[in-house]
Amino acid sequence: MQLAKRLQTIFAINPQSWALEFEGHRWSWEELSGVALTIAAALRAAGLKEHDVVGWAAQNVPSSVASLTGLVLSGHCACVLNPHMAPQVLADEIRTQRFPLIIGDPQFWAIPGVVEAARASGSAGIVASWSDLTTSIEPYPGLEFVGPESHRDPMPGFVIERVSSGTTGPPKRTPQREEAVLASLSLGQRKEAGVDEGPPRLSQSPALVIRPLAHSGSFAVLLALYSGRPISLHEKFDIERTVDAIGRYRPKVLSLVPAMIRMIWDAQVPPELLSSLIAIRTGTAPLDSDLQQAFEDKYGVPILCDYGATEFGGVAGWSLADHKRYSREKRGSAGRPIVGAQIRVMDPVTGEQILDGSVGLLEVQVDKKTTGWVGTNDLARIDEDGFLFIHGRADDAIVRGGFKVLPEEVANVLRRFPGVEDAAVVGVPDARLGHVPVAVIELRDGERVPDEGAVKAFAREHLTPYQVPVAVKFVDKLPRTVSMKIIRSELLALAMN
Repeated sequence: MQLAKRLQTIFAINPQSWALEFEGHRWSWEELSGVALTIAAALRAAGLKEHDVVGWAAQNVPSSVASLTGLVLSGHCACVLNPHMAPQVLADEIRTQRFPLIIGDPQFWAIPGVVEAARASGSAGIVASWSDLTTSIEPYPGLEFVGPESHRDPMPGFVIERVSSGTTGPPKRTPQREEAVLASLSLGQRKEAGVDEGPPRLSQSPALVIRPLAHSGSFAVLLALYSGRPISLHEKFDIERTVDAIGRYRPKVLSLVPAMIRMIWDAQVPPELLSSLIAIRTGTAPLDSDLQQAFEDKYGVPILCDYGATEFGGVAGWSLADHKRYSREKRGSAGRPIVGAQIRVMDPVTGEQILDGSVGLLEVQVDKKTTGWVGTNDLARIDEDGFLFIHGRADDAIVRGGFKVLPEEVANVLRRFPGVEDAAVVGVPDARLGHVPVAVIELRDGERVPDEGAVKAFAREHLTPYQVPVAVKFVDKLPRTVSMKIIRSELLALAMN
């Protein structure tokens, strides 16, 4: 496999230089490749066959990075298992997927129901532990070998199978072929380095991997390995540790979700601590336009929003050149299509393509990742300059007595109310109108709960009457996944309480 050969080349350039950092401890490229090869040998010893798939527990710990590396080197597809799922959901996923082998750290194997589900599926189990004190790659007792049960078919030519966050329904799995992964990594390296790709070489500037490996963090790890870039791995987003890492390593580009950007803003981080950054890339959820403008004005760092999905990867995004020219007039856009991607908006009633900039359903086509056009549930419009604007999901739209309410439009207004940290809107059943909007608001720390009538009055000043929420609920924290997306099912439960 080309990716495996490239990693082997990277590992041999300067084996003693550091490759991975976690909680103050560093490991070299030689140590990373050594643990990865030990993992590859453990896969063979467990009876794994060529190109068999492996359930990979994607936790933000060093052993998960080594496990992913070992799977790439040995030609096995890493099928993401999200250890942050509810235990019963995770156990059901293991039973459904029927992996011949599962690899995870000790914390993963301690999750209730995981061992029982693996045993019921006939899966072999490997416990991978790697810290500054010990390295242990051992079979889980009683799960030493692949069982005789029927398992998933081998997947030659595939590198990773991503899994959606499951915020709007059951998680969806999307396997990615090596040619598609290589294309994305090559594009990602050019965007990060700002130069055309050359022969493999090591970089002195580390990649700060803060996002969960179960989601976009896995791509960040692969991109760092592909680019010969050391990895500063963070178990989770923490203001002090993140700012400290930025100060020590002076990165030029940082990848953060919108909730992380808001946390930096609320923490009033001094601008000089972010002075090395030339851009912040963000996605996965909408970024409030007012927050983006205020952040850029204070820190002088362009925020480059993008759009993509687990099913087809990145589709659109902002470049620094576009930001310099269009940042004011195109505020709120997800940018323009990236190389190899095409987008169009379709009328959901007539099925015809919309060409006048009106809102419709987005369809995408991405080289090496989709077969023809793929429909989405995202409501979108494309302006005269090709910029994509997302207006929420069609399945989230609230039809109130025949009028369509887009939750994100309402939430954007409520976020401007004094003391509001974040807001989300969901439709609840109504006997007369079908569904009506209810707002759930997270207040900033130390803020008193405002009068509900005052919030509604503010909404009436900025929205049409049918968009105004019928009720407002206040919570300490909005329900989020580990990647900080809103969990719609839990939001609805809060709204109906």
